[in-house]
Amino acid sequence: MPGRARLKVDGLKGSSEVKDLLERASPAAPGVIDISASDATGNILLEFEKTSNLDSIIDYLAALLGGEIAAPGDARDPEWHRLSPARLCSTLEVSPEEGLSRPVASQRLASIGPNVLETIQPRSSASILAAQFQSVPVAMLLGAAAVSILTGGALEAAAILAVVGANAVIGYQTESRAERTIQGLTSHGPRAAQVVRAGASAAVPIQQIVPGDVLFVQRGDVLPADARLVDSQALSVSEAMLTGESVPIAKTVRTIRRRNVPLGARSNMIYRGTIVTGGSGRAIVVATGSLTQAGRIQRLVGKTATPQTPLQTELGDLGRQLGWLTLGACAVLMLAGWLRGFGLLHMVRSALSVCVAAVPEGLPMVATTVLALGIERLRREGVLIRKLDAIETLASTRVAFFDKTGTLTRGRISVDTVRVGDRTYSIEDIRRSAAKPQGSLRRLLETCCLCNDVEIVQTGTGQHLNGSPTESCLIEAALDNGVDVGALRTRLARITVQYRSETSRLMVTRHLAEDGMLIAVKGSPDDVLRRCGAEILPDGSRRELTPGRRSAIKEANLEMASQALRVLGVARKQTRGSKPSARDGRDLVWLGLVGMADQLRPGVGRLMARLHEAGIHTIMLTGDQKTTAAAVGERIGLNGQGKLAVVDAAEIEGMTPEELVTAARHAQAFSRVSPAQKLKIVRSLQQAGARVAMVGDGVNDGPALKAADVGIAIGRDSTSAAREIADVIIDADGLAGLEPAIETGRTTRRNIRKTLCFLISTNLSEILVVVAGTSIGMQAPLAPMQLLWINLISDVFPGIGLAMEAPEPDVLQQGPNEGGSAILPARKLGSLATQATVMGGAAMATGLFGASRYGLNSPRTRTMTFASLVMAQLLHAITSRSESNGIFAPDDRPPNHALSLIVGGSMAVQTAGLFVPFLRRLLGIAPITAIDAVVTLAGGTLPFLIMEWMKSGRNTTTRELVWKRRRDPAMLPGGPALSARRSTQRSR
Repeated sequence: MPGRARLKVDGLKGSSEVKDLLERASPAAPGVIDISASDATGNILLEFEKTSNLDSIIDYLAALLGGEIAAPGDARDPEWHRLSPARLCSTLEVSPEEGLSRPVASQRLASIGPNVLETIQPRSSASILAAQFQSVPVAMLLGAAAVSILTGGALEAAAILAVVGANAVIGYQTESRAERTIQGLTSHGPRAAQVVRAGASAAVPIQQIVPGDVLFVQRGDVLPADARLVDSQALSVSEAMLTGESVPIAKTVRTIRRRNVPLGARSNMIYRGTIVTGGSGRAIVVATGSLTQAGRIQRLVGKTATPQTPLQTELGDLGRQLGWLTLGACAVLMLAGWLRGFGLLHMVRSALSVCVAAVPEGLPMVATTVLALGIERLRREGVLIRKLDAIETLASTRVAFFDKTGTLTRGRISVDTVRVGDRTYSIEDIRRSAAKPQGSLRRLLETCCLCNDVEIVQTGTGQHLNGSPTESCLIEAALDNGVDVGALRTRLARITVQYRSETSRLMVTRHLAEDGMLIAVKGSPDDVLRRCGAEILPDGSRRELTPGRRSAIKEANLEMASQALRVLGVARKQTRGSKPSARDGRDLVWLGLVGMADQLRPGVGRLMARLHEAGIHTIMLTGDQKTTAAAVGERIGLNGQGKLAVVDAAEIEGMTPEELVTAARHAQAFSRVSPAQKLKIVRSLQQAGARVAMVGDGVNDGPALKAADVGIAIGRDSTSAAREIADVIIDADGLAGLEPAIETGRTTRRNIRKTLCFLISTNLSEILVVVAGTSIGMQAPLAPMQLLWINLISDVFPGIGLAMEAPEPDVLQQGPNEGGSAILPARKLGSLATQATVMGGAAMATGLFGASRYGLNSPRTRTMTFASLVMAQLLHAITSRSESNGIFAPDDRPPNHALSLIVGGSMAVQTAGLFVPFLRRLLGIAPITAIDAVVTLAGGTLPFLIMEWMKSGRNTTTRELVWKRRRDPAMLPGGPALSARRSTQRSR
């Protein structure tokens, strides 16, 4: 009713905690006046403003119950970053120096539980095997086998069950192998952490850490829990796996007073699963286990349902259509038999034969085989497919979401650009140059090595850099360009160091030199520039920093920052004295700017262009700022050469579901998004009817990976959580495997569609022969054993051959689903009925010729009908290779040797059935004369020639349409929103 709604809530019945949670949420829920919850009925009564959107309120409550947001006043999730260290210690009853006593720690562990996250269990062998029997075609086959057993057809039932068993074995072996390989990629995290217990430092197992524990952290640690910092020494943490921020976050102890601060901006907090990249610190644990931010994401993953695949949905619809068709055919057959005066038992038996004929026995095995072949082909290219149907889902993908950090990028900072004076140097150009950098450029690189804490460790495999990513990339750039860092540091030994702080955003080091002391400085360009009085130019000369030059340097800094670069200013100073002075950090000489960036994965730009060409809309999801998202999007061609549209997380919160769908259709990037917002964006497009792929590598991608129609993880760098959720794992250093995966998916879908059309048209021809023959007085036009023989010899094996068609050259240009949403569009049924009528009509004509010589119910008449139908169906497999290309037109497709061998072998087996006495008795057929054989051969060949001739008539029109679609991007699937981008790419 307007302003009132009653909702059923899973988990509310019998739970006072859920009741309290929902009622406590009413003041914060958007537009809600009151929530009355009943833990007796499991229902809530919702009163809300009539102008409010009920769907938005339901989304809010679902997020609340899913742990994505906390209810107001939830004691389990106070805003710890807003508490001062003293207030924090008072709240958690702990001393920063003494830590928790052992009895208190044991009591809290017993009360709160171990510090573990729910692991996503790998698929068991039993569940993989059970999944092989859950498709609609397999259910239809099992039903047909049951009917055969009930009517005494034990042999038919055994043959059907053999097909089902073979299908299950192929699927089980393929999926089990993929699961074992994926589980082998899993890595294990740390087992213990350093904490203070009873005044002493101790290594405590991760599972036994509790809120209130005082935690020591240092460079290289993977953090075991969420904690509030109480001490920090140049601490920096990489939170990419949680927030998507590619650059390590500098951490401080300072209390943040603001409310609703985003996770990535809580600089005094550290979180479970993130990595300390520099410095050290001390923190008090505030949340463990499922109450950590990583645990919240894990709970969100657990509550996210995986959608049905397109093939499951479409085969379910097709199964229902075939069911109605079968019932109709049985009714017509029973009526015709009754009018002819046949016995009831005989007609029931014939009707059940029609049921068996209507079931496409070959479909499950063909689909499983072709999917298994595709999976094996991709495995050799480093692409692992967890489930058979995931490869087909790739064919239907219209929107591909990409996480930025670790997916589109390597998640590793490197030096990209150096600017000295008015000259800009690309570090790649310098690296490729035969001449090593000299003069001012070399001085800048050397200064970056001196003002740097990275240790260079010699190992058996070479040099290893031990330090933060930001500082390590500076050393890498110097080493790659010929700087002997070890000798440089020996010659200019460090005396003192002043680290970056909240008040001074730069690092200063002092070094002994032959004629005095060298001061090396790097940090925020503005802070460094403020301390400089002169600059060194590329030719080595020095000039004073005028106001104009300062403005020019600041503009260069902004320009580099707009290109998604993290920029450092570098300066140095030579003094005659060897004693540190307060003036050492003043009157510096400006050397230049260093721009660092998260390296793009190789081939990302080309991949985006190929995906756009394939009719797939690409969207980047990142925790970075809007400017960074825009810069990265432009670098990789996320929108071709068009203008990039970026939507910020703050804008999402105020959008209705319809507005979010509109934004997602026109945007190429979303910035500063949380895991819950990624999930919301993915679901919004799914609800609008789009098939969605999500490509990610971190814990924060988990909910979206699971909710997407197909989740794809980058294997070597991805977290185990991402791999355990994803349907597809690219076990390589890059996204190169995505293009062949989509190509294989589309080829697989095309081949399944060809096979499905072949099977339905041939099965329809069998039904037509049985119904037509009964109508004219034949007691058994095709015996049950003959129908089963036909389904095995001329359905299953030719279907497998069709499924082995090679990829066509234009498979990616055709767009998702080849322009249609169904694997078998309704418009195609008329064409299949025509093909069935031609094959069935030719077989009936052959049978009537035999009837004119031997009578309607003669074994020879049934033999001629049976043999001509089998031959027509086998040749129809060749016709089914293409809707337009055939024997009467030039065909540039590669030959299908597998299909040729199968058709030839099936014909040989069929011929043997006509001559071997045992097979003749099994099939209920009789020898035929030479004239009969010629007529039978003509009846089997004529349908092939007719359909090839019909195909040639459509050939010209089809070629013109394909050419027009290539010339006119508006006709490609995906809609006009993508047309301009594809047109630009083609012209490029």
